[in-house]
Amino acid sequence: MYSIIDVETTGGKFNQEGITEIAIYKFDGVNIIDQFISLINPEIPIQPFVQQLTGITDKLVEKAPKFFQVAKRILEITDNSILVAHNSSFDYRMIKIEFERLGYEFKLPQLCTVQLSKKLIPGIKSYKLGNLVKSLGIPISNRHRASGDALATVELFKILLSKDSKKEILTKLILYKEKSNKSKWFEIINKLPNETGVYYLYNFDGKLIYIGKSKNIKNRVNQHLIGKSNKSLNIQLEISDVSFEKTGSELIALLKENNEIKKHKPKFNKKLKTVIKKFAIEVCDNKNGNKFLRIVHYSDDQNYLECYSSLKIANRRLEKLNKIYAINGISEKDNSLITILINDLNYKHQNMLIIDKGRNVNEKSVIMIKDYKYLGYGFFNLNHQINNLEILESLLIKNEYVENSKELILNYLRKNNCDKIIDLDLKN
Repeated sequence: MYSIIDVETTGGKFNQEGITEIAIYKFDGVNIIDQFISLINPEIPIQPFVQQLTGITDKLVEKAPKFFQVAKRILEITDNSILVAHNSSFDYRMIKIEFERLGYEFKLPQLCTVQLSKKLIPGIKSYKLGNLVKSLGIPISNRHRASGDALATVELFKILLSKDSKKEILTKLILYKEKSNKSKWFEIINKLPNETGVYYLYNFDGKLIYIGKSKNIKNRVNQHLIGKSNKSLNIQLEISDVSFEKTGSELIALLKENNEIKKHKPKFNKKLKTVIKKFAIEVCDNKNGNKFLRIVHYSDDQNYLECYSSLKIANRRLEKLNKIYAINGISEKDNSLITILINDLNYKHQNMLIIDKGRNVNEKSVIMIKDYKYLGYGFFNLNHQINNLEILESLLIKNEYVENSKELILNYLRKNNCDKIIDLDLKN
C-alpha cells in the first residue's frame, strides 16, 4: 500500500518552515482507495514568493485547521504504507517536523519518484514534476497545489510501476532504513557562516558536484536544501558535505567562483566556456594624432580593449561600439568619443589596487591590476603590506582562468562600491 503525498509550505529557513496544505492519496497499486486533502494554518507567515507561486495566502489559511487538528487523520491514512512523493525527502521531512513539534516521531518507509524516474525513464531533459509529467503526456491541474501535484504523482507512479515489472528497482529504492537527511542537513547548515564567500558541495563519494558564491553562504546553501527547482532537487539527492572559503569581498568571491568552476567543472554548474582569443580591438593613433579603432590578430604581449574568438564576432562588436558611441570616422570629435569609450571599457588606471572588505574586521582585501591586466587578489592587515608592493604582490593569489576577469571586475564596479581604488602610478 502506498500513501502518495504532496505538501505545500511557507518557505523560509531550513526546518523552520510550516505546512500550508497537504494532499494524501492512499493507492493500492491500481486504484486510489482513500484520500485526505486539507489546507493547514501554519501559524507563521507564508513567504511572499511562495504565496505568489501557490496562491496560498495568509488569509486563505487563517481559518484552516492547525496541524495538530489533522495529525490523527494523517496517521490513519498513512498507516502501514510506503510514503511516495516527488522528491520524497522534502515532503517526508516536513511531515516529520510537524509531528516532532507535537512530540511524536513520524516514521514511514519512503520512495522518491524523482530517483525512480531517473532509473526507469532515463534521458528525460528535466525531472521536475511539471516538466516530467508533460513529457509523459500526464495531465496536471492546480500546479503547485498539493492536490494537483499529488494526483499527477499518482499517474506518474502508475507508469513507473508498470515499467518496473519485476519490482527489482522498486524494492531496491524503497528507503526502509530512513536516511537521516534532516540530521545530515542540520549538520551541514550549522557549520556554515552568514558571511560572503565561495562554497563547495560534495556527494557521498567526496566528488565536487557544485560550486557557488554568496554574500551569505549559510542562507544560500539552505536555499539549495529547501528549493524545488530541478537543480536543487538533484543537489538534495546527492549532497553529503560542504566546505567553504570566506572572502569578505563579493568581487573576490565572484572571481574565485569563476575560476573554480572552470577548473573543476562540477556536474551541476553551467559549463563556462573558455574563450580562445584570436582577434581583438585595439586603439591606434594616425599621423595627425587622432584615435581610431581597428581589429587585429590577438597577441599575448599586447593590451586590447576586448578580445574575441572569431573575426565575425569582432566585426559585429566593432559595429556595435561605433553605433553606441556615434563614431563615424577619424576626427577630433571621434577622438573624444573614443576616449570616452576607452574609459568605459577599461580599468580606471593602468596600475591600481581595488581595496575592499576583508574576512574579518582587522583585514582588508585587495585586487591588483597591472598594465591593465588582472594580476590576482589577496588580503592584508598590516600597513607595510599595502605600502610595499613587492610584499603585496607576494601575497596575491593568482587565478588560472582569467579570460573574462576584466569583464567581471568592470561590471561589478559599475554596480557596486568598494572601499577605495588606489592609482599606483600616482602613488609612486
